[in-house]
Amino acid sequence: MWRNYLNTAIRNLWKQKYYTLINVLGLALGLACFLFILAYIKDELSYDQYHDKAGRIYRVDFEGTVFGQEFELSEVGDPFGPTVLAEFPEVEQQVRLRDRGTFLVRRQDNSFREDHVIFADSTFFDVFSFALLKGDPKSVLAEPNTLVITPAVAKKYFAGKDPIGQTLILDNDYTYRVTGLMEEMPSNTHFHYDMIASLSSLEESRINQWVSNNFHTYLVLREGADPAALQAKFPTLVETYIARQLQQFLGITLEDFYKAGNQVEYSLLPMTDIHLHSDKFDELAPNSDIRYVYIFSFIGAFILLLACINFMNLATARSGNRAREVGLRKVVGAQRQQLIGQFLSESVLLSFIALLLAVMLMQLSLPYFNQLSGKQLNLWQADAGWLWGAMVGLSLLVGILAGSYPAFFLSAFRPVQVLKGLLNRGRGGSVFRNALVAFQFAITIGLIVGSMVIYKQLRFIQNKKLGFNKEQVLILNDAYALGNNALPFKEAVLQLPEVKSATFSGFLPTPSSRSSTSVFLGRNSRPENTHVLQVWWVDHDYINTLDMEMVMGRDFSREHASDSSSVILNEAAMKVFNLENPLGQEISRLDGDNGEILLTYKVIGVVKDFHFASLRDKIEPLMLVIGNSPGHLAMKVETTDISKLRPALLREWEHFAPNQPFDFDFMDDDFNAMYDSEVRIGRIVSLFTFLAVFIACLGLLGLAAYTAERRTKEIGIRKVLGAPAQSLFLLLAKEFTRWVIVASFIALPVAYLAMQNWLQGFEYRVQIDGGTLFLASFTALLAALLTVSYHALRAVSRNPVEALRYE
Repeated sequence: MWRNYLNTAIRNLWKQKYYTLINVLGLALGLACFLFILAYIKDELSYDQYHDKAGRIYRVDFEGTVFGQEFELSEVGDPFGPTVLAEFPEVEQQVRLRDRGTFLVRRQDNSFREDHVIFADSTFFDVFSFALLKGDPKSVLAEPNTLVITPAVAKKYFAGKDPIGQTLILDNDYTYRVTGLMEEMPSNTHFHYDMIASLSSLEESRINQWVSNNFHTYLVLREGADPAALQAKFPTLVETYIARQLQQFLGITLEDFYKAGNQVEYSLLPMTDIHLHSDKFDELAPNSDIRYVYIFSFIGAFILLLACINFMNLATARSGNRAREVGLRKVVGAQRQQLIGQFLSESVLLSFIALLLAVMLMQLSLPYFNQLSGKQLNLWQADAGWLWGAMVGLSLLVGILAGSYPAFFLSAFRPVQVLKGLLNRGRGGSVFRNALVAFQFAITIGLIVGSMVIYKQLRFIQNKKLGFNKEQVLILNDAYALGNNALPFKEAVLQLPEVKSATFSGFLPTPSSRSSTSVFLGRNSRPENTHVLQVWWVDHDYINTLDMEMVMGRDFSREHASDSSSVILNEAAMKVFNLENPLGQEISRLDGDNGEILLTYKVIGVVKDFHFASLRDKIEPLMLVIGNSPGHLAMKVETTDISKLRPALLREWEHFAPNQPFDFDFMDDDFNAMYDSEVRIGRIVSLFTFLAVFIACLGLLGLAAYTAERRTKEIGIRKVLGAPAQSLFLLLAKEFTRWVIVASFIALPVAYLAMQNWLQGFEYRVQIDGGTLFLASFTALLAALLTVSYHALRAVSRNPVEALRYE
């Protein structure tokens, strides 16, 4: 029986090649898109799940309001981890991580810039399940100045030799001995490092600073321990330790600190939630967002639904053509369940044909999708069995669901009416099909609105006035490698005709170092006159090189020796101190290990607010101070051909910093890198939006062909009676375009609210105007009109004699 079903199904599908092609192509695209999104979502949800103790590992976060500034930090002070391990029995183990940024790493004559170096406690391999290829996990990081590296790093520096016991020199000063070799960290890890150095190498890991938050701290809870109960004990740490240091450094009690409106608290975040649920300051790596998982889930489901709707619409639309077949089968004894089986087998067969095409499409487009999404998906890897199971199961499910309505609809025909030609198709089926068309285009219009809003926001970010000029600014990284040759090198590059100005600083309005501290007006700290400010050490040429605008006072000048103890505030800092004219005011901060040194500065100017973080965040108060911090050399250049400038810079670099890696970037590239995730999401949404429009138009193409065929005689009669071609074209076109207009009224309010919610994640954002909504609707309407035009024009241009010759 099933063989008969299969043979009949193949014959019917082959007989209707045009509609079969539309259905197969639409289903294949729908399945491929859904499976890609499914693989993407599974990868997003799998982050950090592979650790043996994943369910018991928590990161400690710091949140609060300190002197008017709200903080959400992924770091805490150095004593937090060891203290809770000693005082709270619920904690089984702890590990602290400290990212100190980029290092220059040298082995004899081989020197490279390494971005993925981190310092960790000796418990690193006890807490996390990273496999060691060589070395004892309990002792590889137990001693100061020891290092664990990956095979890629070992190959780079040791050229196939056994790295164990070998040494590497970091930043030209610190010698580290390699004690372990670890596997590369999996891609679904919320941080990625290939050099792990012992934390005991750093003096700052032992300074006992509760109010200086620099350490990412992870706790392993004992089996059965309640994280909420443990977190409820953290206020005692504030009362015991932070209160003591507030008194020591600021001379205020915890009670006065709270009365001034301040608040601090520690919280626990499951490690497996970090990638999708954390966007705090100074994350170890950029995280994703659970909202994107929801968005892609909806997009995937909607695209698959579009393909299923296409199938249902075309099957029910052509039901009249198969009514006689149903009638004859029933006359010769076919039962309804047999007819249902026949039509379902056709649907499932078509679905599996579409699956084969979907697999081919996925394999061909996988490299592009990986590049687009930043993933490393592989259809053929060992743990991809779930994907193949999902493919087969989904194909079967889609075949059954998409074929169910047509199967039950067709099998319900009464043979007497069918064979007498008395089948009443009525308006019910037509209304249902049109409602599905409207639903399809509502989804499509919603996706178009989303793509347009994301594009507009990204354009806004790229073109917004930032308060500085990032164009034609070349950043030479690791300028500290110049050592005492920093100023001679700067003077040498300023002699190059392409270089107009240059400035040394470790602090740039791009992803770079940040430093904040408590500062206060005058020389005495009180809660009401103390605020947390970003403090950036710069040189005299900083504001000029970056084309920043002074709104009050003057810039730093070498002609004023007193500028070494002067500061320039930004407008945000002026506002938090509630100063209309801050010029001449004294601002102080405490320095030294115990806050015993009072440093006082005089305000000489105010610079216009400039963005130095993502546009998701508001501009923070900041002060610029003259100081020695040559992490980068930013150069304002005037050349369209960097290839001519690079050899000259390299020549000077090799003269003043021999055997040191030469690395540079453009500031605009570094700034735009902050929005890589948004750009990537925008491109993915745009791609799937285009495919959704294409799938919806495929279904519309099939329905237009059916409608033109069904109304051939009507059109012939109208032409004989003198109807003009344009009126006949509109007669056919409006049957579909009016439902696109209905879809607009459904989709636009929903899309508007959804994208407004997305935009709330940006402190500075575009507005969704009526033009955007109109353009989205017009785009969908134009796509629908162009799709139906082919068959409408074909039907209108036919000779009416051909349509009426048998009447």
